[in-house]
Amino acid sequence: MTKILIVGAGALGSVTGYHLALGGSEVTFFVRPARLAEMRPPMVLYCYDDAQLKQFGDYHVVSTIAEVTARRYDYFLVTFDGATCRGEEGTRLLTELGDAIRGSDSVVIIGGVGVREHYLKTMNLPESRFLEGTLGSLSYQVGRVTFPLHPPTDAAVLAQASVAYRHFDGIKGYMVSGKPAALAKTFAAVYDRCGISKCVIMNPDIFNILTTAFFPLTAVCDLAGWPDAAAMTANAELMRLCAGAMREISALPQHGFIGKLVSLVIWPPVVGMLLKKLEKDSLPLDFHAFNKFHHGGKVRAQDIDVMRACAQSGAAQGRQMPALNELVRRYEAHCAAG
Repeated sequence: MTKILIVGAGALGSVTGYHLALGGSEVTFFVRPARLAEMRPPMVLYCYDDAQLKQFGDYHVVSTIAEVTARRYDYFLVTFDGATCRGEEGTRLLTELGDAIRGSDSVVIIGGVGVREHYLKTMNLPESRFLEGTLGSLSYQVGRVTFPLHPPTDAAVLAQASVAYRHFDGIKGYMVSGKPAALAKTFAAVYDRCGISKCVIMNPDIFNILTTAFFPLTAVCDLAGWPDAAAMTANAELMRLCAGAMREISALPQHGFIGKLVSLVIWPPVVGMLLKKLEKDSLPLDFHAFNKFHHGGKVRAQDIDVMRACAQSGAAQGRQMPALNELVRRYEAHCAAG
């Protein structure tokens, strides 16, 4: 049996853990001691795909490093966002986890964006033991936010869940970078055993583009007040700024030849079509309300860090990055103004 420790039991960890457990993996959550009482099984999840509640009770919970070292795990899936894992508490925990598993062959799945080098340095493990991954569906903790309801969502049913999620295309639930290829294939096979959701293995360059070049879109939506896709695409000035920043990020040398090709097609009409598709494919979950909560609050610091790092990377390579620099400047001022 595959044994998986999920560090963090928020929306990402809960949804991923549910699907892994369906496939027969032994799932254990690592949480703060204060969360032990609320983590008693079963966990109730709401799935927007079929408007049904899902009972998830087949899991264990630990809260100390000593409990982690007492068992062997095949995978450590860390769900911290970029800003959290770089913080004092996150860095300390990653250091302790690295010490705890150094003598094993456990694989660490990095759930944050733009933090691979931080993991390598902090956990002090061979690069061959790290795999980058991210949730391919939208998920959130129900009690933290209320979104507009779209049919057939029933508010009374939704309220019974602690976490809700929506697959974009009905099957894609998780995504991993295809580097290292062997680790990606093995983990995808483990995830796919659930039978109702798929782990997509992505070309490493495409994965890196997807997890960096997307943030200018959420930034301009935030600047515009999170309008629907029709209103956002009508804002010609912000759409030009967004497309320019996305092009500059995609064309960075670290994104390879694929990045250059992607940068050639990123123009405001294409970005507008993408936004409209995401809005439609997310229903009945409200895509813009979700992003206001998630990218406009929960992971906003991470998003800014990623865009800032891309701008700095471009500058170090002699690139001007005018659109990205202007967007970061305006977005930081917007966030500082509250």
